[in-house]
Amino acid sequence: MRVFGLMVLGVLLQACADRPVSPGLIRTSELGTLRGLIPVRAITHFHTPYSFDACDGEGILADGSPDSKCWDHARRAFCENHINYIFATDHVDRMAETSLQDLALVRTGDTLLTLGADPVGNRMVCPDGFTPVLLPGLEGKWLALGMQNHIPGDLATRQATYGAEDAASKTALESVGAVVAVPHTESRDFGNLLALAPSVIEIYNLHANLDPKIRKKYLGRPPFDKLGALLNYLADPYKELNPDYMLLDFIEFNPVYFQTWNRLLAAGVQVTGLGGLDSHENIFSQKAADGERLDHHRRMTRFINNWVLSSADDFTSVKQAIVGGRVYFVVEGLGTPTLPDFHATWLNGGAGTVVEMGGTLTPGAFSSELSFTPPSVHGSFPGMSDGDEKPEIRSELIRVDATGNETVVGRGGASLSFTDPPAGHYRIQVWIRPRHLKEFLFDEDRGDEEFLWIISNPIRVVR
Repeated sequence: MRVFGLMVLGVLLQACADRPVSPGLIRTSELGTLRGLIPVRAITHFHTPYSFDACDGEGILADGSPDSKCWDHARRAFCENHINYIFATDHVDRMAETSLQDLALVRTGDTLLTLGADPVGNRMVCPDGFTPVLLPGLEGKWLALGMQNHIPGDLATRQATYGAEDAASKTALESVGAVVAVPHTESRDFGNLLALAPSVIEIYNLHANLDPKIRKKYLGRPPFDKLGALLNYLADPYKELNPDYMLLDFIEFNPVYFQTWNRLLAAGVQVTGLGGLDSHENIFSQKAADGERLDHHRRMTRFINNWVLSSADDFTSVKQAIVGGRVYFVVEGLGTPTLPDFHATWLNGGAGTVVEMGGTLTPGAFSSELSFTPPSVHGSFPGMSDGDEKPEIRSELIRVDATGNETVVGRGGASLSFTDPPAGHYRIQVWIRPRHLKEFLFDEDRGDEEFLWIISNPIRVVR
């Protein structure tokens, strides 16, 4: 039955494959800076053709070269959506036996990035002059973001270390310059995570929400309950909808992610939360009404991103900012936000001292305040200048206490502030009713529903 359904779906899609593709995302350089910090888009979980299961499992051709068509899709996605940094995370088998220079997938016109004599990345060139940076890395039990070399030893040693989940493998990956993170926390044992004390974890994974097996086994969701929603967007006989927004039906924030994050924070583990794109082009090969496959890298990279507030536009600074927790997770398919601002300040005698998102506030004798200035939807986002429907945005300030429980301690549509906050970890969640997208949605009433749009990393308050 499933095979027959997909065959019918494929016929419907091929008959309708002439819908225009969505415009790309603006450059983050258009958003300005925040107290000297630069916003950059960073994808921290992405599979190139060197992963065995990428490109429908056929990423490497018979002659050993990567599939250029599949890689074309990725490069186009990075260029059109202006992704500043792509942390490639390829699976152990091929990745372990391939040099970092080959994993960087450099083409004519690109620039191989090096540290000393070691190749560490690829500054690609786009038709509009934009230059996204690809940094090779690993997905085993760990994500190793931005590796600067392979670990020493023979291939067998390398494969064993890359596939392990213990303190020794974490240390080995850190020794070659990687930011070490835990992917797919929906499937991890909390006791093991606590013992490993990771500095970075995923608080969402889009591939997990799309993959029927993961949906059923780890998220407790019916594996094929979204098939009807897919058909609505893909058949589209009147060519009125935008197939990108079929992803809206899959953006579900399962409580397991927040429970794991909160418990780690409450246990004293200072851990950054990232959104995992985990794009493979290996789930839905059928083409949508815009002529592109359902899981096209362009569609995926346009929908969710991590916004990193970096001290400089270079990969070392971006990696430091990720570990430091200066990251917003943004469901950018709902709208590109203007730059949000979550920080803490000391008042009275400590006036002017700012603690940025990801930092620790130790008020001492001074009064203190947590502050958040919410974003609006950037005016260049498609649909913003059409019609009278405008998005409705509200924010919540959430406190995670010493037991890992969370409480909303502030909410509203305007700026939030909280004076003299008690000890705990505080993060911001921004919600949106995307009324500006109604013309693109199969069910226009969904534009009146609230969706979680932005999640900040926490500020820790210690008393």
